Amino acid sequence: MKSIFEYADYHLFLKDLFETHASNGFPLTYEELGKRVGFTSKGFVTQIIQGKSRIPLRKIHKFGQALSLSKKALGYFELLIQFEHAKGREQKNRIFERLSTRFKTPVTRIGQDKFDFYSTWYYSAIRSLLSYYPFKDNYTDLARQLNPSITSGQARKAIGLMERLSMIRKDEEGHYHLTDRMITTGDNAGSLALVNYQRVTMDLAKEALDRFKKHERSASTLTLGLSEKGYAALIQKVAEFRADLMAIARYDTHIDRVIQVNVHAFPMTKSPKERS
Repeated sequence: MKSIFEYADYHLFLKDLFETHASNGFPLTYEELGKRVGFTSKGFVTQIIQGKSRIPLRKIHKFGQALSLSKKALGYFELLIQFEHAKGREQKNRIFERLSTRFKTPVTRIGQDKFDFYSTWYYSAIRSLLSYYPFKDNYTDLARQLNPSITSGQARKAIGLMERLSMIRKDEEGHYHLTDRMITTGDNAGSLALVNYQRVTMDLAKEALDRFKKHERSASTLTLGLSEKGYAALIQKVAEFRADLMAIARYDTHIDRVIQVNVHAFPMTKSPKERS
């Protein structure tokens, strides 16, 4: 089985642990683990494995003892659980920083770079800009291409990060090129980074209402009454719309600008279960 330090999600770690025990002829049942930890509900461990429930903070060390985790592994396990319990972006950011600095694992190293990449809007904007802009070493000019513009130091930092992430490469003449046209996110760390990025781009979207003339931007809103089935269909349509936009970007030619698109759908009233 993989080391716990290769997991960014403790639910997946526990799932793989149980499967490994079973395949090696030493089955550990959910009920047995629940008894060791002190749960009265037989199904609670099952809910934790499935990601439907969280390990209570007061039970972290009981889990560590039941799973025979080393002191270092328990520290990592504890931070993953604290990360899930954390409320608000700032608290999650602090715990993620502790994960990244205390445990130099493949997951946390890659996660930290992802976190840095999505920490501000202009890293992603510069990456898209390089799909058509012939950049070599003029960081001042690169910074001025963005709207709003940034400093040359910020542009240099963005290029350095993307080189570390292998998102860009330098050719023999010193020009930078993308290694892939499209990128996506993953894992827990990526999710937090993405939430931070979404917050920043939402702020940009609000500013765009005043910064650009109406014909230079597109903004529309809808407030709809839907059933649970209708809402699921809406989410599916949004996913298909995103896929269509990505296909346009993938096969577009003569690119000459970077466009930010934000699509949001969220409840404005309580669900029937919440009302009851």
